[in-house]
Amino acid sequence: MRNIYGDLHIHVGSAGGRAVKITASRKLDLYSVLFDAAPRKGLDMVGIVDAGSILVSAEIEAMLEKGDLREHPRGGMLARNGVLLIPGCEVESREGVHLILYLPRLKSIKDYQKYMRSRVSNMTLSTQRADVSIAELINLSLVLDGIFCPAHAFTPHKGIYGFLTRRLGDELGRDAGSIKVLELGLSADTDMAGMIGETRDYTFLSNSDAHSADNIGREYNLLRMADKNFQELGYCLENFEGRRVLANYGMDPLMGKYHRSYCTNCMTISSDAPPVLRCSRCGNDKLVMGVYDRIIQIRDQEEPRYPVGRPPYNYRVPLKDLPGVGPKLREKLMASFHNEINLLEKASKDDIERVAGAVVASYITRMRVGRLPITPGGGGKYGRVRK
Repeated sequence: MRNIYGDLHIHVGSAGGRAVKITASRKLDLYSVLFDAAPRKGLDMVGIVDAGSILVSAEIEAMLEKGDLREHPRGGMLARNGVLLIPGCEVESREGVHLILYLPRLKSIKDYQKYMRSRVSNMTLSTQRADVSIAELINLSLVLDGIFCPAHAFTPHKGIYGFLTRRLGDELGRDAGSIKVLELGLSADTDMAGMIGETRDYTFLSNSDAHSADNIGREYNLLRMADKNFQELGYCLENFEGRRVLANYGMDPLMGKYHRSYCTNCMTISSDAPPVLRCSRCGNDKLVMGVYDRIIQIRDQEEPRYPVGRPPYNYRVPLKDLPGVGPKLREKLMASFHNEINLLEKASKDDIERVAGAVVASYITRMRVGRLPITPGGGGKYGRVRK
């Protein structure tokens, strides 16, 4: 068995010189993720969730032909630097929910595209609204030997719990039993999700949903797998014969841009007791509901309860968001510690202090064992670490 660091929700902004994910940086493409951003972060595995775009699949095919990638016999694609690519297709269902289908090989991507060709308006763009239901996508993932995962499940923007339903079982019936994994999203953690009883049946993933290189790996997972391939990832997410998620590393939910309810009228992030459904300042009842408020509204347990073996959720703040860490110091730290995960998880306080000083070293070591003080986010604005 080996330990693998993985971020399984990354967007590319372009492929073949054309736009793929409109809200992502055009500078971010498949090559730069695999050969620059992933090694710089310290990731062994990345999920690119735009593989449903014909532009991205063509780029994958070209990289396979060139030798930059090779398909593993058990699924997934290994870059020549050892980073494992897990192709994924994020799609918006007929119900308006964002969902990810992770697929094992190029053929399964092309089969997905054949299915979607008559169901989306533009096959070049990612995360398209599709004329297909959640249940149909679950079935498609099974047919294609894929892994189905509700994306950023608790956010008000297209999250399945965030705006659609209180219970997956109520919405999907027996099909809910085919779901094995759930993405927490940037505004929720294990404790918050654990207040909904049915989530005990799902493995949790903490992923970055990165739209730029700087945000890759702002959330990640430590996975125990026998090898780097798609089949092993599936075994890991189902806790099969010793494979498992060892830990989730994620931003403090307080930093999430949808953590608390937000009034669009007076632009106030609520600090009232949740769930906040009406602004106490101006009386507006058309709020952007916060993730925390939504979970309190729909929970069926006062306190979180976990299945045996639920991995810990470790609170992390990306290096770029720590007070006192500017671009020059980041480069100095990367030169000394090789990648960000090595710095945040493994470097000694003394070694960090020698490079970055006592204040930055203190932030990192305090973060490893607890939660830094955060000014909460909401309404599309991220929270921040207080100095």
